[in-house]
Amino acid sequence: MAKVLGEPGRYVTEQAIQKFRKGIMLLFVSGCICAFLCGMAACLTFSMRRGSSLIPATVSALLILVVFWIWRIVDRMDARYEKERLSMRKGAIGEAAVALILDSFPNDYWVIHDLTTPSGNLDHVVVGPTGVFVIDTKNWTGVVSADGHGELLLNGKPREKAAVKTLVGRTMAIRDKVLSLCANDQTRQSEAPFFHSVLAFPSAQVTANWGSTGVADCVRGEKLWDYIVEDRKGRTLSTQQVDCYAKAFRALAQMDADFEVQVSDSPPRVD
Repeated sequence: MAKVLGEPGRYVTEQAIQKFRKGIMLLFVSGCICAFLCGMAACLTFSMRRGSSLIPATVSALLILVVFWIWRIVDRMDARYEKERLSMRKGAIGEAAVALILDSFPNDYWVIHDLTTPSGNLDHVVVGPTGVFVIDTKNWTGVVSADGHGELLLNGKPREKAAVKTLVGRTMAIRDKVLSLCANDQTRQSEAPFFHSVLAFPSAQVTANWGSTGVADCVRGEKLWDYIVEDRKGRTLSTQQVDCYAKAFRALAQMDADFEVQVSDSPPRVD
């Protein structure tokens, strides 16, 4: 079993909880406002019955229209929050599925789940003899293909957010951080290793061929063992170098107070 740090799906689960709380708060506040406006309309209607002018009736009608308008907006916002929350829950399930595969890697591999960085959240990081891999899990369903410009299509349609560009940017940013932490370590090789950007799909069919998405690779979940452990390039990092980079990733992870630092095996060696 690999040495594992962190809890898969923690970030998206927390985001889903925040969306749920926002939805509840939105309903509460809008409900209070609507109740207040309805009360004012009722008072105006009562005064109109006592022989007042048509002004209260007009104002009362306007208040009812405002309540209806507010409720329509709230309904749309609540539906959007719910859609985003369900998408995040689905993402957490996908990350858990990929985590089960990664955690089964040999014990000379380190697996870091849910690493928070200044450039964004990283679902999984794998450090082992075959290199360093930054993995973004996409729990999409359907057919994933390349659009001919380095990005992805799902069932022939483009996504709202650029998945490949975002992951590559985060990989480059974290690589700079890790290399700076390892700069004075004598075990680090003189030429820094390439950090692989990997998009993992536990549920979708992947037809994006190698090279069609630039420096990032698209891999089915069950193919991650073959892609990483059985890498055709073989061992590119020594045990000392693996420990060096794993130690750097652990240092970055510990900057997050909520990160689970307990490891299933011994911690990275400090020379």
